Amino acid sequence: MKIKKIIKHQWECILRYVYIKCWDIPNKNEKIFLFESRDGFSFTDSPRYVFNELMKRPSLENSKFVWIYSRHVVLDDLKTTLPFVDERVMFVKRDTISYAKILAKANYLITNSTFPFWFVKSAHQIYLNTWHGTPLKKMGFDLPDSELSKNVIRNFLMADVILSPNDHMTNILKNSYKLDGIYTGVIAEVGLPRMDTIGTAKDILRRQFSAHDIEFDELKQTILYAPTFRGMGPNQMDDSVNHLLNDVQKMQYFFEHRYNFLVKVHPYVYRKLKKILPATHLIPDYVDTNDVLQITDILITDYSSVFFDFLNFKKPILFYVWDQKYYDSERGMYFTKDDLPGPVFTKLQLLQKYIGDGDFQLNRSLLMKSMTVNDDGNASRRAVNILLGEKKITATSKKNILIVAGKHRLTGEEIKTISLLSYEFDVTLLLSTNNTLNAELKKVRKMYIFGHILMTPFEKIMRSKDGVEREYKRLVGMIDWDKIIVLDEKIKKSKFCS
Repeated sequence: MKIKKIIKHQWECILRYVYIKCWDIPNKNEKIFLFESRDGFSFTDSPRYVFNELMKRPSLENSKFVWIYSRHVVLDDLKTTLPFVDERVMFVKRDTISYAKILAKANYLITNSTFPFWFVKSAHQIYLNTWHGTPLKKMGFDLPDSELSKNVIRNFLMADVILSPNDHMTNILKNSYKLDGIYTGVIAEVGLPRMDTIGTAKDILRRQFSAHDIEFDELKQTILYAPTFRGMGPNQMDDSVNHLLNDVQKMQYFFEHRYNFLVKVHPYVYRKLKKILPATHLIPDYVDTNDVLQITDILITDYSSVFFDFLNFKKPILFYVWDQKYYDSERGMYFTKDDLPGPVFTKLQLLQKYIGDGDFQLNRSLLMKSMTVNDDGNASRRAVNILLGEKKITATSKKNILIVAGKHRLTGEEIKTISLLSYEFDVTLLLSTNNTLNAELKKVRKMYIFGHILMTPFEKIMRSKDGVEREYKRLVGMIDWDKIIVLDEKIKKSKFCS
């Protein structure tokens, strides 16, 4: 195990070195668009729809379009989700030398998640983050441990454009991720491109289902069970997978004679569940969820934001939340169960009885209607127009102060001073990952020093100005602070390097 970690570390050092050597060198010969969906595990979600829209633009006939794929997937499977592919399209494996080069050289970067911790957007690049849905679960600084979002916040602050489907998501970005007052890019409330349905979805699904022996009868109605991930990260999975397996087996037995019963789980869960659940009902991870929603008659979910995407179909949405109390205490939600567009069940037997009775009550509140105001089939076009057009810079109302604490433990007097500053200024604390922040400083934005320094060995020795500036941008994005206060003496001496 130690040998694997050493090899992985050494390989990351090589990737960073290659990336640095290619970084900030303008690519003048052609336009390169790079697409990455969920760390290369699929070619789905909004990046897929942005790609489709770009491919249709006559002005981009001489451009290159690069899709990133993970070494853990079968590339030919992922290709089946792309309706339009020609000689302009390339495929590059993630975490390779080619990946490091193209990530540095591409003119346009499109992702629905985050790029690696060693990624830094350069001056010649335009970065579009589509994110991956309207949140029901609490996010960012609304979580007890905001350090879990450290790479997300870093990526957001580097993005030129972040897409938002509605006012709720815009508020989440501004307040729950504390972008308000510091973000200088554009939060574009234009809708999610993935809501622009593709007419070929059924044909694509037929091929994908056939290739994986998924049982599907087109004469039957279809139930999709799409539960969310329980836990805080891919390595923090709890024993809920065993509960999920037990429920799926019971649902399969109860529904399969009358309905097509399909299961689509979170990517983290899929990697574990595919080893223990028969493939006849489990939809492969690379299949686009929005394609599956187009053939779904009844959606069963819990805390997953997938139900927001299903609202426009005006079909039954049922919520099965067997661990409601536990989940509320651990994570929490932005809406109450009275806000949800369907009945909530805590016991599987009651859910099965409700479906068996067939008396479905649709409940679309004004709140839920506000979530779909931009779902008119043109979100991809609007997103691409913004991507290719001029970007507006957002003006900030307060002056920004960056306080670099690093490993320095704040004294009581320092905490009091910072707290007072936060009422007049927009204050950000830059902390080492093992440094805890006092609960009194809830108004203060926390960012973290993590990952390895993005400098070559020579740059470290010489304290290269270019290397220091690049590392600074890696940690805090493209922000010009009005004032910087350094408390950690070691960081002060190293000019923001540790």
